[in-house]
Amino acid sequence: MNILKYCIKRSIIWRYNKHHLTKIQSIHASTKANYGVGVLISKMTTVAEDVTIGDYSYVNSGSYVENCTIGKFCSISSGVYICPFEHNYKIRTTHPVLRWGEPVPPRPKVTIGNDVLISLNAVILEGVTIGDGAVIGAGAVVTKDVKPYEIVGGVPAKHIKYRFSDEEIKKLQELKWWDWEIEKIRKNVDFFKNESDIIK
Repeated sequence: MNILKYCIKRSIIWRYNKHHLTKIQSIHASTKANYGVGVLISKMTTVAEDVTIGDYSYVNSGSYVENCTIGKFCSISSGVYICPFEHNYKIRTTHPVLRWGEPVPPRPKVTIGNDVLISLNAVILEGVTIGDGAVIGAGAVVTKDVKPYEIVGGVPAKHIKYRFSDEEIKKLQELKWWDWEIEKIRKNVDFFKNESDIIK
């Protein structure tokens, strides 16, 4: 990208951040995507225009995000790929030559809930749904749905354990704390640290 194009893109992003209360640092993040308040997109991360990211979620550097919906308060690490194009190994060539000149068929979207942690260099394949509060281990390749508050890891990703008891998971899903005002979240630090069950 030449210097003029770079400067124009930086200017567009600066104005977008000011108007939408976002923190987009990457010139590779589309301003046609749908970003919530406080969203942070770090440098060298690509976000396609068919992406929605909820309030206060962030994506660290060198990640690639397309064809997905991401909830609020998600933590997405560096080198994460969400919904990359896949090759069809069931036909006689995996090369895309058969599609040259043809429109790209719609692909199943990835849906990521709220308060999800996706660790370093994970890959989330198309059509996967990841539930609220789930944790994806570093380097995992997620090929199937992940339940709320489930921890998965490996290639392909497999169940490791749940973060909390069934009772606690049900309580958190009913609470939907990610929909609270930010001031209420900050008032309840002890609750989030597991030091109190009292909600102010």
